[in-house]
Amino acid sequence: MKKSLLVALSVATGITMVGCNSTDQTEKETVKQDVAVQVVQEETAQSDVSNTEVIDVAETQVVTGSVGYRERIALPENAIITVTLSDVSLADAPSKTITEETFEAGEKSSPFDYSLEFKTADIQPNHRYSVRATITIDGKLRFTTDTNYAVITDEAKTMQQELLLKGVRQ
Repeated sequence: MKKSLLVALSVATGITMVGCNSTDQTEKETVKQDVAVQVVQEETAQSDVSNTEVIDVAETQVVTGSVGYRERIALPENAIITVTLSDVSLADAPSKTITEETFEAGEKSSPFDYSLEFKTADIQPNHRYSVRATITIDGKLRFTTDTNYAVITDEAKTMQQELLLKGVRQ
């Protein structure tokens, strides 16, 4: 935007300088300044539109994948699957949840697909982010992840992660 403003001001200055050579200076100067102002307004409007489009596209991103387990049992329809995206940068502090998706198993069977949409403004490049999942049945934990599934800022910039849950003894 600064570049287009600088170009427009240069054009306006050049037009003004050319107008100084004529005898009817004030009339030509007014017309040329109006043209220069109009050019600046058009360039600014175009710049704002293109910047808005870039921001809209880059505002959110999505981490996707599936949640599964090895046990050969079917989940009841009321089983609750919760998948969270968390900032796990601090070792001695609880993780900060960025986004979470909760859904019922219904009539589906493992693996279950998930999609976690997050705001890019919530992500810091020097932090570590992880995806985890749990399955609860009647309020009791039945399956959970026991492995760190790194995403977003890991070396591979992972945006898709398959989660393998382990059974919890009761």
